[in-house]
Amino acid sequence: MSGDSEIRAVRILAPEALVRLRVNETAILEWSCTPVALPTLAAGWLVCEGVVRETDEIRDVTTVPAEAGYAAGLEVVLAPAAWRRLSQALSSETRRSVSPTALASPHDAPGPPSTAALAELRPMLEDRDRVAAWFRDMFDQAAIRASVGGVHTGGLIADGALAFVVEDVSRHHVVDRLVGIAFLAGIPLHRSVLLVSARISGAMAAKACRAGVGAIVSRSVPTELAASVAGSGGLILVGRAQREQPHYFWPEAGETR
Repeated sequence: MSGDSEIRAVRILAPEALVRLRVNETAILEWSCTPVALPTLAAGWLVCEGVVRETDEIRDVTTVPAEAGYAAGLEVVLAPAAWRRLSQALSSETRRSVSPTALASPHDAPGPPSTAALAELRPMLEDRDRVAAWFRDMFDQAAIRASVGGVHTGGLIADGALAFVVEDVSRHHVVDRLVGIAFLAGIPLHRSVLLVSARISGAMAAKACRAGVGAIVSRSVPTELAASVAGSGGLILVGRAQREQPHYFWPEAGETR
């Protein structure tokens, strides 16, 4: 294969790499992700796993030289309360090395969005033209999707408008990234909507519930577990959002239509 052919081959592949995080010089997190905006991803993951609840509980996030076999490294320093939550969530067997899966119950969170917040979101979510415009704008800004594909796309809706777009090879990390952006920017998560291009899994719904997100909207569908978790955690789900008849899952009474 010629050199030019090798370059073209590299350019058609979705960016994925191993990333290593060390938390409070003790716990090691190893992720497979798209290796960009890692401090935001780390912050969002910590919020989505119920470890961090206030911005001052993340004392520091520093990029460090990558170790052999990893594309990047981070050093994270948590406040004592957040470190206790992480330590309690990890068993002695997994404390040295854990993957980014759900660590705790979806109900281990400060509380679901208020009824008033959910009522505020409902008219927007039922406006099919507005939701379709959100998705069009999101995909128009998805640079990796447009160039090489192979990634999941997500958008953060704040104050009724698309505020940020993220991409990752992991659909779960798309949720982490969106939550991290909102959390660090001080955007109220309970009044926010997460757009996702992928199916909504139970783990994604649990992450959103722990973070206090108002709604997740997908062009695909939620799983049965996602609907169950969302219903008990105060999270609105919308599936088939770009279709003529979207599927709505309202949490207040387990209502679906």
